[in-house]
Amino acid sequence: MLGTESNMAEESSGAIRSVERAAALIQAIADAGKSGSRLTDLALATGLSKTTVHRLLGTLTKLGWVELDESRSAYVLGLPLVGIGMAASDRHGFTSLAAPHLNRLAELTSDTVYLTVKTGSQAVCVDRVVGTYPIRAITTQIGERRMLGSCAGSLALLAWAEPDEVDRLLTSIPTTQLSGSALPDPAALPALIQRARTAGFTQAPTTLVPGAEGIGVPIIGGSGTAIAAFSVEAVSPRLSEPRRTHVVEWMKREATVFAQRLQQLDGASNEGTVRKLLQPGTA
Repeated sequence: MLGTESNMAEESSGAIRSVERAAALIQAIADAGKSGSRLTDLALATGLSKTTVHRLLGTLTKLGWVELDESRSAYVLGLPLVGIGMAASDRHGFTSLAAPHLNRLAELTSDTVYLTVKTGSQAVCVDRVVGTYPIRAITTQIGERRMLGSCAGSLALLAWAEPDEVDRLLTSIPTTQLSGSALPDPAALPALIQRARTAGFTQAPTTLVPGAEGIGVPIIGGSGTAIAAFSVEAVSPRLSEPRRTHVVEWMKREATVFAQRLQQLDGASNEGTVRKLLQPGTA
């Protein structure tokens, strides 16, 4: 009897490890972006042996969760995962709560508006509304990640983080690179952060669309730090004065109202609130 229980415990532990390893692989492929990641790079990213990575990729490929781009020998996320992500997106409450504010900003500015949240040293776009202005600066897709400090929205998340966390993040940024994502200059970030906190908003050129730039404002939580950010991106002349002042005022107003709404839902109103609202089935 004891032997049977021991075997069951070992099998359960092994199954949990397999799930954790598969999840780490999926995350590593997601981090690699559209270009995907080769088996060797996945082994380095996850710390798993090539044999283990190859075995897990075989299972994930059979499920359709991962696909092999044979032209580049790189693995990319499969369509079933897109469906799973959309199912979660349809059910969580965070973007639903933010939607009226994004739509209003897109209507007021006629430009593309983004909602971004922080995860580690990266910023993730969780929603976007494309404006009606015919010349558009669309730099980020929903679900894409950018390094903190590399664009207006992610810079707002960084600038309004806890001081100790800012120091830690500034140290970690140079060591991490996302596919297709510009790496911010760590030496320039302290001055940009100080300027943003003084002005109450961020302004930065986009690195993916020449001639475009963005403005970002933080959505402040209960502790006074950013739990999310709104940003607007457009061709540079549309974000110069005197129009910039109006755009910043609109963004700050919507960010304040949204922050107040989040605080009504959860008095703490912190990053945990955002994570909870981004989980499936919590709306």
